[in-house]
Amino acid sequence: MPITWRRAVWADIEEGISIQPKNWGDALVGLQAALEAWRYITASPFFASAVLERKTGHKGTELIGFGAAIFVKSDFADAEIRKTSPDINSRFVAGIAGGRPLLATYEEVAQANAGEGVDVLVLCGNWHDEKINSDERHKMQTLYASSFAECLGGYRIRRILYETADAPAEQFVRDSVVYKAIAAFPELGRATFVMSRESVREVPASIGNVIFSYTEPVFGLRESDQQLLGAAVNGATDSELASELGVTAAAIKARWRSIFARIDSVIPDLVSDDREDEYRGLQKRHRVLAYIRLHPEELRPYDPKRRRSSPGDLESSASA
Repeated sequence: MPITWRRAVWADIEEGISIQPKNWGDALVGLQAALEAWRYITASPFFASAVLERKTGHKGTELIGFGAAIFVKSDFADAEIRKTSPDINSRFVAGIAGGRPLLATYEEVAQANAGEGVDVLVLCGNWHDEKINSDERHKMQTLYASSFAECLGGYRIRRILYETADAPAEQFVRDSVVYKAIAAFPELGRATFVMSRESVREVPASIGNVIFSYTEPVFGLRESDQQLLGAAVNGATDSELASELGVTAAAIKARWRSIFARIDSVIPDLVSDDREDEYRGLQKRHRVLAYIRLHPEELRPYDPKRRRSSPGDLESSASA
């Protein structure tokens, strides 16, 4: 049966993490507090996730893999790299449960996208090894990599931290080669890795080069326009957009006109046309959405007032 991926919803979390219980991060705070911390984490707009499913029959599916990552504050990543200890999830979850501000905020991500980049913590990346054969395992490794790249598309990534907690995940890291080990705890079956711009350069054909590539946005869209386009890219109709954004249908049409005007001022050929009938409007939308799918940076937070670091600064931070 074919294996596919989709983004996780809250209902997937407990089953997904339970594939490898070490990923719960409950050692310091207990399972219930860890679950509440995960609920808080998954509510972040910067929570990246993938559920890998296999079809089991007519409309039936089986969850066989789960991966999740979150954007974290740079001082948390700096501290973990300077003094690496085992069980990073437990320290992170305990911090969240204790009210520590460890998640990157919208403003921080906007500044990081215009500066040295965001730091990412991989919370889990596992599958039911006993349920898959070698061909399916290769397929899942590919899906993990491609789904991760899609979830992080449009962000300027600085570093990605990942602690393995079982043999399949560790094998995946070895196969990916773009992660570099910074600490190993063999007695606990754990090892900590970092992916950076420097490490992906050593493997030019790797998916890591896709993840770390970045193009600055050119439209300067407002957050409200980004929200509309993000929902429209995922297939939402105008009525669904109005409901999701809490505005009227007329307001949605007005916002589309505002978006077209903004884009026309930057790339006129993308939307310009003398005709204003409904059919032409739909064609404009299709062209704009096709462009956005290829340029997800237009939907990401970006603070142009933040001075971009020099290439030398970027390299030094990536290899920190």
